[in-house]
Amino acid sequence: MRDRGVTSVQFLLASVLGLFLFLSLLNLVVIQYGRGAVRSALEQGARVGAVTGSVAECEDRVDGVLSELLGGRMGESVVPNCVVGGGVVTVRAVGRFTSWTPLTPDFTIDLEARATLEGPP
Repeated sequence: MRDRGVTSVQFLLASVLGLFLFLSLLNLVVIQYGRGAVRSALEQGARVGAVTGSVAECEDRVDGVLSELLGGRMGESVVPNCVVGGGVVTVRAVGRFTSWTPLTPDFTIDLEARATLEGPP
């Protein structure tokens, strides 16, 4: 009867490993949601910029969509930039999403969307 506490230690180790894997998976899901939110904001900003030809309106649209879809620290880490030139609106965003688990690195994003400037009908 010397191994009575061994089962408790094994259960504890398995539980900690399971919790770590669950948090890592949940973190990956949140990161993918964040990437999708940034992609949506960039596409909407590019569309507005293509219609108006205005960098300010493009950036306002990107900021508005980001604040609706991605608030908090994740949204604050994203820096968008709109450029109008050569008949194209280019919107680019870079950011860093902090990992929730200690052994996984932070996630860096660098996304871009483009739209062709629309002329008068």
